[in-house]
Amino acid sequence: RIRGAPGPAGAAADPRPARGGPAGRLTRGAAGMSLEDRLHNSIYAAVDEAVSRVAHVGGEWSPDEISKRVVRYMYKAAADPELRTMPWEQACAELVQRSMNGYTSSCGEQPWFYDIDLVPAYTQVAMEIVAASGQMVSPEGVQEIVHAEYEDKLDRNMLDKALWDVVSDMFTVDDKTKGKVFHALQKSYWPALDEALNDGTLHREMTYGLDQATELKRVEAFTRRWLEDGIGRAWVPIEQSEQGLSEETVMELLRRLIAPFGGEHPFSCLPGALTEGLGRPPPDWAFIRTVARQLFRHWNGEGQSAKKKRKKGGGGSPWAEEDDDEGVQKPSAKSRGKKATPKADDPEVEEEDLGVAEEEEAEAEAEAEAEAE
Repeated sequence: RIRGAPGPAGAAADPRPARGGPAGRLTRGAAGMSLEDRLHNSIYAAVDEAVSRVAHVGGEWSPDEISKRVVRYMYKAAADPELRTMPWEQACAELVQRSMNGYTSSCGEQPWFYDIDLVPAYTQVAMEIVAASGQMVSPEGVQEIVHAEYEDKLDRNMLDKALWDVVSDMFTVDDKTKGKVFHALQKSYWPALDEALNDGTLHREMTYGLDQATELKRVEAFTRRWLEDGIGRAWVPIEQSEQGLSEETVMELLRRLIAPFGGEHPFSCLPGALTEGLGRPPPDWAFIRTVARQLFRHWNGEGQSAKKKRKKGGGGSPWAEEDDDEGVQKPSAKSRGKKATPKADDPEVEEEDLGVAEEEEAEAEAEAEAEAE
């Protein structure tokens, strides 16, 4: 029934004011109603319901204003006749992508933006479009595509917000220069993720899942590639900032990217597709220092160091151990199900540590002589 119209005998009146839109889903092909009218009414009803669930969040806009803005962008995309000429999968994806561009720009800073659930609204209008194209598909199939596209857009918007906040807070330069650093990190992010995911383990991941060591290797490969490419693109503006470009700058940048909104907020710029099984790295992740050193050796043309850093004791965290030779974090002995490293008073360990110390001392002397020359 239309909101505000009388209901069945004895039914309570709708306490919310009538806005002229339907309260429920319209019957497809209602007599005398064009496709455009059906689309608009379907969108308005579904969006109105979604807005009512986030009205308590607050913000500068009234529920009416929120509904009008969301409906405007969604209807503009849905009314495009081109969507009805596409295969249904493409039409569903295009509907979300086209409407989310303007919607995100207009409403992305509102406090309710990440709370409102527009998947039912998108699913409903997508079903209208697919039906008008003459294609038969289940609502579940439409909802699956709509949900994936909607979440992807939200994730990308959150990532952009996080990158900008990190760059703005960390580098004391003008907005134009900050924009260069932001775009450098943004443009290098997705190629680095694709490279990490296309490491030849996709079939094993889909069939059996990945072990902790492989997941950790992926995270490190992505992090190294992202920073190498991103900082390489932003080399000049970072050097021009007050902080300059140093190992400490890279380490601080990575720490902030891991938890851009603080330790209490769950979001991380490291992709959830890579960290879902491991969780977010801690602030003292050993690889932070390792990758900073590796990158500067690479940029300085020094190559990899031959020495390894060892941590005594097993420990249960996969983030704890560091291998500076290969640049790949390896899970601890305990997490691999093997015996933990012997205690420090073990003669074999003492002999090994003594050898490492002698190697480090010889290496330091060689570096000092080279520097003097």
